[in-house]
Amino acid sequence: MPTVIFVHGAWVTPRCWRYFAPLFADKGYRTLAPAWPFKDREVSDQLAHPDPRLAKAGIPEIVAHFRAIIRSQSKPPVLIGHSFGGLIVQLLLDQGYGAAGVAISSVPPRGVSALSSPARAVSKLWKLFGSPSRWRGILPPPQPDAKEKGAHQAQGIELRLVPESRRIFWQLLTPAAEVDFRHPARAPLLLVACDKDRCVPVEAQQRNWQRYCASPARTDFALFPDLTHLGIAEPGYEALAAYCLAWTDDRLTAGAGGLTHSPRMHVRRFPSGRNHRDLLPQPIAVR
Repeated sequence: MPTVIFVHGAWVTPRCWRYFAPLFADKGYRTLAPAWPFKDREVSDQLAHPDPRLAKAGIPEIVAHFRAIIRSQSKPPVLIGHSFGGLIVQLLLDQGYGAAGVAISSVPPRGVSALSSPARAVSKLWKLFGSPSRWRGILPPPQPDAKEKGAHQAQGIELRLVPESRRIFWQLLTPAAEVDFRHPARAPLLLVACDKDRCVPVEAQQRNWQRYCASPARTDFALFPDLTHLGIAEPGYEALAAYCLAWTDDRLTAGAGGLTHSPRMHVRRFPSGRNHRDLLPQPIAVR
């Protein structure tokens, strides 16, 4: 039975995978959704009493935490990450961990700006999190404005955020967030972008994908035009999960000697309105 490890992003807990993971479990995958270091308590407890050790937790500590979990598995698992968790997946694959990886609405590695320019990225980090000299701190969860709250309520989205380490955001500018885009032996990677994502825009996802084009390792890209940054837990998540599931099935089959002539880069635009049951039995088209 293959294993899938789900990696959540910043400000959230493993509960963000409550819709996604069961679909993989129903298809026979063993699913694990571990919390980041020092974030394995109830949301109310984290809000009232953040673990002081969180202030010293950075990207290397999160990556090491998941490396240990991966090493404890009998076979290399598939890694699926969202937002900051997508960056963690890319870092783990770059280090040789995982049979395949999916990064959804991923924060890009160092060298790929999430904004139009690196200067704007630094400016935004400074505005949001203060001077890098104060990076060892704990940030309270961001509060959505009235418009965002109304949209979430209308869609039935439950958003329960927790405190986060300030350190991880400033480390996006350091070697801690670097990958070797030319890595020839990296496991297959799927980058998924959501067209209505206001946190990590599609352009950043495309730049991330383009940097991998110099590698012989397989890197695929898929765009879901109707989803936002919360695509893994908002209406339409079924089609997104089904696509990721079909891609995972194909990659594991290919690793066992199945699809040996798959293209290195495969770009697809898949609308989220399609019934996921129509997609599940179908392999991703190979041209």
